[in-house]
Amino acid sequence: MHAPKSALGLVLLATSSIYACGAADSAGTFGDEAPSGTADAATGPGGNGGASAVDAGPPPEKEIESSFQAPVATGNFVWVANPASGRVAYIDAKTLEVKVAFAGNGPTQIAALPSTGAGSGDATVVLNALSHDATLLRAKDGVLERKTFAVGDDANKWSVSKDGRWAIAWSDATLVPGAAKSRGFQDLTVIDVTGALPPQILSVGYRPTAVGFDGAAKLAYAVTEDGVALLELSPAGGAAPRLVRNVPLGSDGPGAATARDVSVTPDLRFAFVRRTGDAKVGVVPLDGVGAAVDVTLDGPVTDLDLAEDGSKAVAVVRETGKVFVLPVPAIATKPLEFASLPITGETVGSVSLAPAGDRGLLYTTATPVERLSVLSLAPALSFRALRLYAPVAAVFPAPAAANAVVLHTTGSDGLGAFSLVPVADTPPAKIVQMNAPPFAVSVRDDLAIVAERNDTTRVYGAWIARFPSFRTEHFPLASAPLAVGVVPSAGRAFVSQMHPEGRITFFDLATGAARTLTGFELASRVVTGGTP
Repeated sequence: MHAPKSALGLVLLATSSIYACGAADSAGTFGDEAPSGTADAATGPGGNGGASAVDAGPPPEKEIESSFQAPVATGNFVWVANPASGRVAYIDAKTLEVKVAFAGNGPTQIAALPSTGAGSGDATVVLNALSHDATLLRAKDGVLERKTFAVGDDANKWSVSKDGRWAIAWSDATLVPGAAKSRGFQDLTVIDVTGALPPQILSVGYRPTAVGFDGAAKLAYAVTEDGVALLELSPAGGAAPRLVRNVPLGSDGPGAATARDVSVTPDLRFAFVRRTGDAKVGVVPLDGVGAAVDVTLDGPVTDLDLAEDGSKAVAVVRETGKVFVLPVPAIATKPLEFASLPITGETVGSVSLAPAGDRGLLYTTATPVERLSVLSLAPALSFRALRLYAPVAAVFPAPAAANAVVLHTTGSDGLGAFSLVPVADTPPAKIVQMNAPPFAVSVRDDLAIVAERNDTTRVYGAWIARFPSFRTEHFPLASAPLAVGVVPSAGRAFVSQMHPEGRITFFDLATGAARTLTGFELASRVVTGGTP
């Protein structure tokens, strides 16, 4: 399952070796640009002809975006947990002052709570793995507020509503290696951060893979092997959150979560289901109105992404080299009416839609192709292919879709690379050779920060890239990076790093100066300078 692949304000943490998905060397040399394409209307599978078929042998597309996690950053503070001591350090990103607060026993996963308005302060929730509870920490007017909530025993992940009122602690089985089949991880804990309602532990289907909220934060959902569970957060009369219904997604059998990709529309009206090796996209109503339908395309669907506003779903068929645009909600009642576009001369199997605008990026991670295509969704379907200079590992469009960052697979030299790609304009992409494989990335409209990490050679660093100039700065790091991010209110980017006492480096975005803080447990300010 994946949500829309937004890079807006995200700080991303790699969890494993992410570059095993492609070959080390280039598959060949291409011209500067391929011919642009223009879509014709299609009323069913097949649509436009002319795309050359691609051998079905390559492996599935790798969605690196879903292998990343957000670290702990709010409007003014960066938060760091120490599970050994039970403390959470919070750093003022403007002054770099470090303070320490006690959480529970074994604080691990932290999530930032969106601000609820002026004077609400900066808040986070942290899971305490050993005491089986959660701690709410809120920094406000120089005072730290602290509340504790009971949570389910196996909770290891957070989902937070956009309005900052609701936080759901749940269990992701993929984070528990070797878990017995009899462990269903079915309990999730719904927390009303305001304290108006007590925490509620609810049981959903077997092994949830995603938990989220509707735009109004009135409903929540959990995608499981048994379907999509819908939860009402504020029932009438001040009642506690409750499970409304479970909507089956079809008879996939055991292990369904690994064989399908489920995307839920922001209004929770529909779930779109893509199954590995299947040419059908299932459209399942979640509100109980109407019946599920299958949208049949012209080959196995290798990726599907939802627009952030839920107005359309974009599907890719690598075998035929086509992109299909499914209008929402019309496709639920007219499954034969959709548009298609052949991406002529290109190999594409994945799509990343920008959070804003009508653009997406098409690429493949299944074969070492040094190409990227910009998909325009309005006023008419069209594409423009761009030459890159290394195979693609992951793609992160900026929120407004003017630019993008592409991470590349590593070569035989063990070095990494990333590219800065102009999406809205026509200049060529700029490739930047790194000193180690890329590990984490955060992309904004004005800049991107990319961390590099090689634990074998102990080479660590960070790159800051500016848009639209594509100017880059490199900063060496003394220890392995864990996560990166930007604190706009302070005009600083940061890289948190592995260190027994805590370490984080801040970069002044105006001057380029670097300052490193080490020793959170002592609330010390051990600061070192650095230059690009």
